[in-house]
Amino acid sequence: MNITFIGGCIMQEVSKGYLIEDDNVRILFTNRTVDAKNTTDVKNLCEEYNFNYANLIYNTQVHGANVRIIKAIDDRKNNGEKADGLVTSLKNVPLLIFTADCVPLVFCDKEKEVVALAHAGWRGTYDNIAEEIIEILVNDYNCEKENIKVIIGPSVSGDSYEVSYELVEKFAVHNIDNYYKKCGDKYYLDLWAINKGLLERIGILDKNITLANFCTVKDNNQFFSYRLDNATTKRIGTFIELK
Repeated sequence: MNITFIGGCIMQEVSKGYLIEDDNVRILFTNRTVDAKNTTDVKNLCEEYNFNYANLIYNTQVHGANVRIIKAIDDRKNNGEKADGLVTSLKNVPLLIFTADCVPLVFCDKEKEVVALAHAGWRGTYDNIAEEIIEILVNDYNCEKENIKVIIGPSVSGDSYEVSYELVEKFAVHNIDNYYKKCGDKYYLDLWAINKGLLERIGILDKNITLANFCTVKDNNQFFSYRLDNATTKRIGTFIELK
């Protein structure tokens, strides 16, 4: 299956997930054939899809809004540092985040040649990690907001993310339209809508925000879901690398 993507790029289904390739960037969302927490799986995937495993950067994710700025290949020695975002302009240095219902946010500015990833669960979304990334791109890399493109990757959809009324009420502070729905006595939070709304509010163009439109619950045959897979420790990997 091929899906048209922003800027004329194509998100192509491959054996281990969904791959996006452009002139100077490669992005991959893994499927259930790969556990991104498994070193062997990740090494094999990097070799198959031409990601530079030797320079791979990742965090210990803590459901927050801290972001690591990767300025040197030597920063790899800090892999495992507690954070939920990554930004770099280094070429041949892939970034990796782990999800299994939480939202992977992918950022790219082709003009300035800088990329970023964010792990946005409900806490990271509430703390607006998307804005943290955008501020770094603008202030540290001189990006223009109109050139920043964002993908909202495979994650739990608003139709499937049942939460408490207290959590719904907590998010009211962000003042995002249609951020939840009520079905009978159940409440469903839409992290896709919230992240999109927060991105638009800080100046990211609607046309530059793309929803991958894969729900980890509805599309559980393809992707791991913490909720549906009995608190699985396996994770979807979202990779991005500048070439």
